Amino acid sequence: MNEIKCPHCQTAFKVDEAGYADIIKQVRDAEFEQQLVERLALAEKDKQSAIQLAKEQMRNEMQTVNAAKDSEILELKAKVNEGEVTKKLAVSEALKTMVKERDDLANKLQQEINQNESK
Repeated sequence: MNEIKCPHCQTAFKVDEAGYADIIKQVRDAEFEQQLVERLALAEKDKQSAIQLAKEQMRNEMQTVNAAKDSEILELKAKVNEGEVTKKLAVSEALKTMVKERDDLANKLQQEINQNESK
């Protein structure tokens, strides 16, 4: 027989082998259950941390992608605006040339008319 001392009331009592084995099993089961709960809580906490980290990484990745897209959009808009300015400049130059040719021809015509009238 084994003697066991109560942790609460400090009373000692004797227990046979079967009773002692039951008490040991209860203590082990209680400790196992407590450790299991603690480990499950820790695993849940780790899972939540991993999820949060994955969300942050995804958010950062999306911000990087968005910044790259915005940069590309601005670059393309600048190219479009540059193309429009170039086109307007080319049209303006062509128009100036045409106006100059028209004025030159109008002057020549006026000169011819003046010469024909003076004869």
